[in-house]
Amino acid sequence: MSYCVNPNCANPNNEPFATNCATCGSVLKLRNRYRASRPLGKGGFGATFLAADEGLPGFPSCVVKQLRPNTQSASVMKMARELFEREAYTLGKIGSHPQIPRLLDYFEEDGNFYLVQEFVDGETLKQEFERRGVFNEIEIRKILAEIFPALGFMHESGVIHRDIKPANIMRRKQDGQLVLIDFGAVSSQQNKISADDDPSGLLTNFAIGTPGFAPPEQMAMRPVYSSDLYATAMSCLYLMTGRSPKDLPHDPYTGEINWKSQVKLSDRLRVVFEKLLQQSVSQRFRSAEEALRALESGSITEEAPKISTSVSASSPPASSASATSKNANTQVPNSRIHPQKYGNSQGSQFDSGMMTTGNTRANISRVGSELKGGRKVIVEYSQGKRNFANQDYTKAAFGSATLAGIVMSRSKLVEADFCHSDLSGASFQGANLSQAKLNSANLREAKMQRAILIKSDLGSASMILADLREANLQSAYMSKADLSGANLSGANLKGAYLSQANLNGTNLCGADLKGAKITDDQLAQAKTNWGTIRPDGSKRLF
Repeated sequence: MSYCVNPNCANPNNEPFATNCATCGSVLKLRNRYRASRPLGKGGFGATFLAADEGLPGFPSCVVKQLRPNTQSASVMKMARELFEREAYTLGKIGSHPQIPRLLDYFEEDGNFYLVQEFVDGETLKQEFERRGVFNEIEIRKILAEIFPALGFMHESGVIHRDIKPANIMRRKQDGQLVLIDFGAVSSQQNKISADDDPSGLLTNFAIGTPGFAPPEQMAMRPVYSSDLYATAMSCLYLMTGRSPKDLPHDPYTGEINWKSQVKLSDRLRVVFEKLLQQSVSQRFRSAEEALRALESGSITEEAPKISTSVSASSPPASSASATSKNANTQVPNSRIHPQKYGNSQGSQFDSGMMTTGNTRANISRVGSELKGGRKVIVEYSQGKRNFANQDYTKAAFGSATLAGIVMSRSKLVEADFCHSDLSGASFQGANLSQAKLNSANLREAKMQRAILIKSDLGSASMILADLREANLQSAYMSKADLSGANLSGANLKGAYLSQANLNGTNLCGADLKGAKITDDQLAQAKTNWGTIRPDGSKRLF
């Protein structure tokens, strides 16, 4: 059946391959490609439809979201177009995650705006609740453990969902995985539309979220990342009680929900919910990762392990001396988002030309200011320190060091030498690594979002599952690098040298590869989309 998407059509049902609607005459195939078959949902600002993409073999299913302003005034249309482009940009940026539907297309036609997304076959948690009844604690823990990583991915990209609720969490039929849907209320920290910009309220009302599930600061149009965490907890309360947040008892003086009398939770999970549902933003978990750690460990606060050592960073012992860690078997906290968050040090020893820290070997025979930063980091790392963010390590030497799980976010590491170093699970988010030497380094699962790696040497580096979203790798040398499963969505790879690099499963959605040294066979192994700019400067047709 063909379904007419004209909101004013009295009888939208049509024959399967009809060209125009028999009732209103509207063209049934959008952009001469997408044919709606039935409505999936409807709201004050638009509707979603199940559709077939007749531009591809087999006519695969997709979801067409129609955004239609309630008025054609110039100011509202301008605002609607900005909101539409913001949502399309955001979905294009975060749609590489397996729990977020991919954006396939977006366009404007006949005064309406359309987003085309990947179709997720399954049922929402609201539908699942209505079918089977309340959820128990074990099921709720599984839901939180699946949702927090997806939220963490979104938040690291600067995106707030703003409408987390059971109706917007889908359980995919294919694998049972939970998927976040309906990003119509999505907010980007870089591009906000405020209530002052929209005095009519037509757009801000649409983008505010769902009362009851949304926390106070979001209803006041000041959402933060933890707003999504609050809404997730409220969604779980609904699944455990069957009661909407608006129907739960609340304190008339503080406004807090009196939820504890409504559910029976273990002490461990109750503490997690108490922090998730704080009215004050400052009292909630700071991130989805922190919430996940608390869920898995049962501990609200968690610090990196302190490993005792007799080595002093300021006065290293003589060449014959050695010091052994007093606690080599210190337990390392578990983290699902960062499985290698902390490294392992087992004592330190020095000689005139080589320093060894457990399995760490770094050449310190050279002298000069460029050496001090690297040496200090390695020594302090051996003593348990992991966070070296916001520091200047220009030209520092770390050669062959083991620095697994180290945090050097937003640090200046221009021309730093990390050759052959073990940096698995390290965090270099926003760091400046221009012209750094990282050849043959182990960067497995490293966090390098928005890092600057212009003209850096990554030849033969292992970057399996590394996160390089929106990183600047312009003119970087990456010959024979292993990038299998790595995320380079939105990355700048202009002029990068990727000859013989392993791109099996590499996410290159939205990446700019103009002028890059890369073959068609390599690109065929990677994930690309309509936003990927190929070496010749062109884009995919679909």
